Amino acid sequence: MVARVVGKAGSPPNGQCACGAVHRVPTDLVVIDEHAVEQLVAYVKERGWTSPFVVMDANTEEAAGSGVVGELSRANLRVTTFCFPERSGLLADETSVSRLHEALKDSATDAIVAVGSGVITDTTRYVASLMRREFVSVPTAASMDGYASNLAVMEFGGMKTSFPVAPPVAIFADPHTIAAAPLDMTRAGLGDLFGKASAHVDWLASHELYGERFCATVERRVTAPLVHAATHVEDIIRGSPEAVSRFLSGLVESGIAMAMIGNSRPASGCEHHASHFWDQLAAGGRRPHTPHGFQVGYASHFAMRLQRYAFGGGIHELVPPRPIASDGDDARSWFAGHDAEVDAVLDEKRRFLGEHASTWPTTPSRWQAVQEKIGESMGVFPLIAEALAIARIPSEPGFLGLDVATLGATFRWANRIRSRYTVLDFLEGQGRLDEAVDAMLSSRPTAS
Repeated sequence: MVARVVGKAGSPPNGQCACGAVHRVPTDLVVIDEHAVEQLVAYVKERGWTSPFVVMDANTEEAAGSGVVGELSRANLRVTTFCFPERSGLLADETSVSRLHEALKDSATDAIVAVGSGVITDTTRYVASLMRREFVSVPTAASMDGYASNLAVMEFGGMKTSFPVAPPVAIFADPHTIAAAPLDMTRAGLGDLFGKASAHVDWLASHELYGERFCATVERRVTAPLVHAATHVEDIIRGSPEAVSRFLSGLVESGIAMAMIGNSRPASGCEHHASHFWDQLAAGGRRPHTPHGFQVGYASHFAMRLQRYAFGGGIHELVPPRPIASDGDDARSWFAGHDAEVDAVLDEKRRFLGEHASTWPTTPSRWQAVQEKIGESMGVFPLIAEALAIARIPSEPGFLGLDVATLGATFRWANRIRSRYTVLDFLEGQGRLDEAVDAMLSSRPTAS
């Protein structure tokens, strides 16, 4: 696949959009090509860097890191490396940040190269921003959508939190390396990308109901790769370098979309809130850690059911949205040790409801128009459900060790994780969330 140039600041796709906003894409080059590492070396020299610092772990060192170090060294660059020795269990948490910061603090490096996927990328981008250093990303798997993102998703104090950071200045990926990654990592990436279907509906619904800013141009950068991956999922799983290249490009596009908007709204809705809820349970020892992409894809099955219920005929007449009440002991038991964070989210949601009340549909005809608009976006759901099944991410309770009781609690309380408005908030505001969750859990798995 030829090198793909995203653009530089001040040229398309940067500048004023049809939505009226000025979008910036800080990542100025994306290369997905079998000669990506050689092009990385050329880019480093073009930027005038002389002392790159390469971050990897034991797995990614074997997959691509040693090759990156070798090419940089042969170009007479002063290369320093840091390798996390873990082959599993590494988290983007306080410990990883401390270890990498300690290795970097006395270094004379002028650029950081992150060789890896989610944990390596998030940890590196967080530390790079902390130290005000530029970094370059070298993906080793199509396992997540955050390579070009301006957010680092960190697990601090057992709670997943997104921190605004500087995205990579460039991305270089070899499709053969990506295709050779463990199949479960590719399946996780598919789950992460397919979760954009429900995320899109959440964003559009918030726009239609409350006037939240929405950009169709940015959204197309997410939905077009989503549909392409869903129609080529078998080729991706088989490891076709061309299919995997297009798939990775779609994941990168999601990160670019987030950077253009300035937050994760184009790529994250209640399915991600559910995943963060499960991460929090894992951090508290209440369940094992499982891959983010599997969690997102699995949650998307249930999110799509709830969205069909909410916007596809389950609610015939709207009532003014109820303010979110303080939680009782049942809710608090799922957030032990995080009362302050939950209170802050609830306060922000109450503020959002108050500040955006003027756009709420007040007539049956307006509500019908909203349902029709959202219904068009839900048209992709059968395709996504089928693609998730092909990726072996099922829709029945029990996957990832999540039973009916935990799933019920997840979709009843996961909107306490983030202040972003989703279908969970809509249903709670209508007094219909418990009913909808019960219907969701009793639904027979279907792709229609």
